[in-house]
Amino acid sequence: MQNTIKKMITVAMISMTMLIISGCTVRLSEESFIANDKEPVPFTAEFTQALQQAMPNHLITPLSLEASDHVKLHGFYIDNPNSNTTLVFFQGNGMKIEPYSLSALTTLSTLNTDIFVMDRRGLGASEGQPKIKNIIADAQQQLDYLHQQYQPEKVILHGYSLGSFIAADLAKNNKIDALVLHGSATNADDWVYEKTPWYMAPFLSLEMPDDFRKANNQQVVAQYYQGPLLVIAAENDQEVPPELAEKLFAASQSANKQLIMVPNADHGGMLDNAATMYRYQAFIFAL
Repeated sequence: MQNTIKKMITVAMISMTMLIISGCTVRLSEESFIANDKEPVPFTAEFTQALQQAMPNHLITPLSLEASDHVKLHGFYIDNPNSNTTLVFFQGNGMKIEPYSLSALTTLSTLNTDIFVMDRRGLGASEGQPKIKNIIADAQQQLDYLHQQYQPEKVILHGYSLGSFIAADLAKNNKIDALVLHGSATNADDWVYEKTPWYMAPFLSLEMPDDFRKANNQQVVAQYYQGPLLVIAAENDQEVPPELAEKLFAASQSANKQLIMVPNADHGGMLDNAATMYRYQAFIFAL
């Protein structure tokens, strides 16, 4: 996620006297919240080589897909020759594959699965203007392409931060083998109010597009998805309070669910913890 809500709340705090008198409305728009580049930047040969060097036993294949509205989306398929399981990785807000995902992808490769990852529209190498609806539609198209092109035996959807809402939405209507929610909130309302100082909460109201409210991870795990679930949260996460991960875990109706609360980690450092990756690998092995 990003600092949009922080900025809004800071402005609101400065105007505290007016808030007490008249109340405050935080307006959360797709344009202000979802990170967007002015124009796409193709992957460099140096970055592709760096991926290959980091994962010498994997085959790195650049991907190019055309969305239903002819927007070009770009990413990679990272093929582990000893695996028929594919992990589909949905990144956080503003997290482009190049340069920000080399470390994460290298770490995820230790899970011994194939990896499918795309820059979402409007970010990194991919074209277009992002909206919640078209990001989710793109993700469905990517999942369909994965099945048609690579025919994996098992599919794991891993959503990090904002990407968790994409992964969870796909889990509602697709047969998958596991869902991983990493640095995830329950829903936009909970996230904003958890980030709001207690003394401002009585004066705060939140306006957002309907599509934001429909993206509800807690509702998905409580009502739609009952398969294997792994929730990964950071003890010191300042972006998404870990209490929201605990709330997600409690709401889940899955008979096979695990919560990893990573000690001494922040929003970006969860996968750097060796014990976390050991438990993640065990979770996948047991599927």
